[in-house]
Amino acid sequence: MNRILIRLAAVGFSFAVLFTGRCAAYGQSKSDEAAVRNIPQAFAAAWAKHDGQQLARIMAENVDFVDVAGDWLRGRADFALYHSRLLSARFRDSTLTPLETSVRFLRPDLAILHWSWRIEGDRNFDLTPRKPRFGLFTMIVEKKGGEWLVAAAQNTNRIPPPSPDPEMEGIMPGIVFPEDR
Repeated sequence: MNRILIRLAAVGFSFAVLFTGRCAAYGQSKSDEAAVRNIPQAFAAAWAKHDGQQLARIMAENVDFVDVAGDWLRGRADFALYHSRLLSARFRDSTLTPLETSVRFLRPDLAILHWSWRIEGDRNFDLTPRKPRFGLFTMIVEKKGGEWLVAAAQNTNRIPPPSPDPEMEGIMPGIVFPEDR
């Protein structure tokens, strides 16, 4: 009986060491998590100034960025040019508001950031006003040289489903939109 208890204790201890080691390997500081969670606020602050250059400062030099229209911008220079044009024209009166944020670290220097947003005051290509809308960003953020930058992003417009949504029955989404509450 004692041998069984000793073996169980040894297995339990081994599991605890393995689990603790794995958690430590993917651990990150509270300041890193705060920095990643602040990216939506930094994005919205640059948006509020309608400054494409400031917005580009949170992007990696080689960023891959897909906007809600499906345009794939490659590199910080193209991102800055596109957003400078956008924010000085159809989106010059727009307000972008971050809503909810979710962060999952893949490594201490790499994280997936999801954040929902609300925008109002933007215009269609024909300059007719749009109704306020919601969306969801998925960003891969990487720490380089002590700074967290967006390496890749996908921006998606929210298309409200019917209520109730039959495909989502029994599934809890990671981020809930205001109209779904």
